[in-house]
Amino acid sequence: MGRFMYVHFGDDVPRNIEKEYNKLLRKERYLEELDAKNGKIYPDFDDVLYSNPDPASIPISEEEEKEQIRHRNRLDYLPDALELLKSDYPEGYELIRDYFLREDKVTMWYLVEKYGLSIDMVRYRIKIAKQKLKEYIILHENE
Repeated sequence: MGRFMYVHFGDDVPRNIEKEYNKLLRKERYLEELDAKNGKIYPDFDDVLYSNPDPASIPISEEEEKEQIRHRNRLDYLPDALELLKSDYPEGYELIRDYFLREDKVTMWYLVEKYGLSIDMVRYRIKIAKQKLKEYIILHENE
């Protein structure tokens, strides 16, 4: 272990805090030296930024790229799926629109009061509507 320089804060900082701070510094330096001795090297943020400045330039696997494309396609089809939901299950569409698509977020209790339903019924209808949306999107993918 290299030479450790004790840090003094002056009279404004209590002695026990200064002691604890220096104890943590010694332990940190010891762990860094131990890692260096065992061949572990940890790059700092600037090194990573220098070697790879643009995260978009990191190559991704083919599976991940396919997954991203599928996700974008699902988002593109979502308005059509919502229109299908609106015609097939209007109660669920209203709840989905109010709960997920409003600019100002609302709570379940707001929906309970607005529609005069129980909290369990609101949750159930939202669950059914989400399942129907998922089915519409999967059916569209399989066409």
